[in-house]
Amino acid sequence: MDTLNHYGRLAVDIPVTVTSVLDSQEAAIADLSQDGALIKGCSLEPGARFQIDYFGQILFAQCRWSEVDRMGCSFLFPLVDGPLYERLTVARMMRFPAGLNESDAAYVSAQRAARLFGRRLN
Repeated sequence: MDTLNHYGRLAVDIPVTVTSVLDSQEAAIADLSQDGALIKGCSLEPGARFQIDYFGQILFAQCRWSEVDRMGCSFLFPLVDGPLYERLTVARMMRFPAGLNESDAAYVSAQRAARLFGRRLN
């Protein structure tokens, strides 16, 4: 399965805290891009503004649509740094060219991650 869905977001599973004016809830980002996310495990009214907390990073967002246990949101500012951006970068690196077998793909992904973080694989 390709991790890039038809909305241009990458499939991830990132536990976060969603905080609105009235409540704070534990949830998970199910797909992520620099401009928005699908959040599972909570929902707010469309138009509601809230913050996403992840390892000390606070990201401001607005709910675009919601269902009982999920919502789509757009970020008020594009995601360009911090722990969530690092997770997005790693998810992007995990997308590998077609034609590689699993062990080759894992090695290529590890090489990309090592280069990104300034390390060398043996």
